[in-house]
Amino acid sequence: MKKIWVCGSSGMLGSHIVNLLNQKQIPFIPSRSSEVDITKLDQVSDFVRFNKFTHIINCAAYTQVDKAESEPKDAYEVNAKGPHHLAIAARRHSVERFLHVSTDYVFPGSGHVPYDENHLCSPIGAYGMSKFAGELKVLDEFDRSCILRTSWLFGHPGNNFVEKILRLMCERETLNIVSDQIGRPTYCQDLAEAILGIINEEGVFHFANSKETSWFQFTQEIYNQAQALGFPLTIKSIQPVLTKDYPTPAKRPAYSALCTNKIEQVLGYAPRPWTEALQDYLIRLKKHQNSI
Repeated sequence: MKKIWVCGSSGMLGSHIVNLLNQKQIPFIPSRSSEVDITKLDQVSDFVRFNKFTHIINCAAYTQVDKAESEPKDAYEVNAKGPHHLAIAARRHSVERFLHVSTDYVFPGSGHVPYDENHLCSPIGAYGMSKFAGELKVLDEFDRSCILRTSWLFGHPGNNFVEKILRLMCERETLNIVSDQIGRPTYCQDLAEAILGIINEEGVFHFANSKETSWFQFTQEIYNQAQALGFPLTIKSIQPVLTKDYPTPAKRPAYSALCTNKIEQVLGYAPRPWTEALQDYLIRLKKHQNSI
């Protein structure tokens, strides 16, 4: 019988995993940082020892990419030391598997071919560096670990690109969106299902919804679907801009599409296109708004 610890359960991905575990009636215990601070090894180890988990899923992360440039130590504490502590506790207390969620930001973004699990990691910012450090510590500490890299997440609750853009589309008449950064969006519902599908695997995997896109094309599709669903949009113009014309504290990978061939072999299916996943998300969001 599985008993899963969902670490970082109140976040976007963690919330989807919790809902899925409830649906499947799989025993689990959720936690947020106020309950178990993963930067404190004694707290983590005591929690694992007391609860006798068979599996740990780590969704806890410092995700403020720009802020990480001025707070690299804070990012490192959560994204590197935290996962290391979880791996130590997993080894100490004979946990069957530890699955840690990582990011496309471990890659430099200088290529034009989807990154597979064997590509050289070379992060270009403090956030990516902290996440890559976490990967290395986990894999070195606990040989029954699984690293799952993903990209461009959206889901409920909605502190993500899709809902930010939707809000702006209901407030403004024009938007300027970066058009020269390419990746694969990922719906947290689909990612949560994939995580449970590889819960007993070891090694490194990539998961993202299929088809590459730019932030500009992503925004155009959000507009088209939101308009069809009857969202109260005020936007009249969406203009493409280049990264160099939209400077941010952290440098973003220009190309960070992930290759998902490896995980497809384990799951037995290919991730659905991000456009389909986006539609499911927006329909759910619309129903939620109508019920308020």
